[in-house]
Amino acid sequence: MRRAPVRFRPGFARRRARGAAVVTALLMVTLAVVVVSGMLWRQQVQIRAIENQRLLAQATWIERAAVDWARLILRDDQRRTNVDQLGEPWAVPIAETRLSDFLGASLRTDVAGETSFLSGRILDAQARFNLANLVIWTATAGQGRAASVDPAAEAAYRRLLQTVGLNPQLAESTARAMLQAAQGGSGSGDGGGRAAPRPLDSVQGLLSLPGYTPEMVAVLEPFVTVLPERTLVNANTAEAEVLAAVIDKLPLERARELVRQRDRAYFNNIGNVQTQLAAVAPQADSTSLANMIDVRTHYFLVYGLVRHERASRLQVSLIFRGEPLGATNTTRVVWIQDADRLPDLR
Repeated sequence: MRRAPVRFRPGFARRRARGAAVVTALLMVTLAVVVVSGMLWRQQVQIRAIENQRLLAQATWIERAAVDWARLILRDDQRRTNVDQLGEPWAVPIAETRLSDFLGASLRTDVAGETSFLSGRILDAQARFNLANLVIWTATAGQGRAASVDPAAEAAYRRLLQTVGLNPQLAESTARAMLQAAQGGSGSGDGGGRAAPRPLDSVQGLLSLPGYTPEMVAVLEPFVTVLPERTLVNANTAEAEVLAAVIDKLPLERARELVRQRDRAYFNNIGNVQTQLAAVAPQADSTSLANMIDVRTHYFLVYGLVRHERASRLQVSLIFRGEPLGATNTTRVVWIQDADRLPDLR
């Protein structure tokens, strides 16, 4: 049986066309919304990235201003006294404080709704054993000067390693590596033709030497530093472990007693140190104190943490303070590095 052909009513095609147009329009609107939303999202990301860069730049400038402020404090301290000790203004830590509280009502930094916080402290870099002391330079007739390992400094570093519970044999290999670095690779300590190690610029550089681990470096960090030149240990700021290391035949418990006496009345000169040392540890060797310790400091570590809205900047700067020249004195920034953490502010 033949089937009758299907006939469409005239209005059906028009309704079908209108439905397709509506669907197409909805698809176009959806596509436009997606495109515009993506553009707005990317624009918002770019705006936020620019804001973060601006905030970080502002935090960096605040950090630089804080370093200049620390240099001013150190210069003012040198005008007042030639002795550096822990009771002076530079040694007072700064807990986190709103920056506008430092500047006063006349110089506010939060007028745009942005707040800045500053915290930090100044540490005496010469309160620690300086690994640069392991190498000594002496004048020679033919070459001008020659480098060699300083036996007294090597013995002091060996005592320090033993005091903090580490392998004292590392003193010899460390001194040899420091000597090779100072000589610029003009020889190998083990005769194996190896290149000289890279000169250390921080305690973390000890990880490049055989025998050191991150845990050992973390133990040494409060007591060891690397400075651009040989320095003396400040007896007014050094920990007992450092004093027991640089002063031969000074037991750790006697060094702690020396620190307690110092905290009650700081040392004005090396003679004061010798007097107190004779009282608390008569067996200690005080004949070479002038070659190991002092009561003044030239190198300081300035730690600063700046929080400016979402931006945060934590840096440490090494500041050198030279001898006064007439009525003026000077300071200069040796280096600036990012820091992992802020020292204890107590």
